[in-house]
Amino acid sequence: MIVVDPRSVISFVMFDGLKPMICKVDRDALVGRATVDGIDETDISATYDRHREAIQAIASRNYDARQASPIVTTYQLTPFS
Repeated sequence: MIVVDPRSVISFVMFDGLKPMICKVDRDALVGRATVDGIDETDISATYDRHREAIQAIASRNYDARQASPIVTTYQLTPFS
């Protein structure tokens, strides 16, 4: 399940065993990714869906790096663009 707040983030839940962890993708990260992809920058849900696997992998790495509530940033989703 994802929750969209069009002003700031998309939130989603991942699990560490049975422990849920709330993860977020910064809106600017999704807009930046859409810009680089050359697609509609206003449809952040579609951008999330298109890059779901990468976003979840980044959130998992952030969690492993001890971020209690992982946030995926522009730099992580669209590095060097």
